[in-house]
Amino acid sequence: MRRSMEWTDKAEGDRPAMTYRVSLFSGVVHWQRKEKNAEKWETPKLLPTDVWERLVEEVEKRYQRRRARHEDVLLVRSTFEKAPKLPPS
Repeated sequence: MRRSMEWTDKAEGDRPAMTYRVSLFSGVVHWQRKEKNAEKWETPKLLPTDVWERLVEEVEKRYQRRRARHEDVLLVRSTFEKAPKLPPS
């Protein structure tokens, strides 16, 4: 995939807004996230299931618009199946 995907989850209750950035390179899914007021990006070890589902939706939307390859969709789906996850937030 040429570009990274990025989206922001809105703040809910005491949880601040969180921006996620995902890049697919060399058969690996690379995650980064940052809280709204943070200066640096962090690389999370575990992510909630709903964040993974959002990534699957994003890459499928891009595939429908011919902005992602079929291999990218397969990579994200297989990584989603295998990755350890936190319960939905």
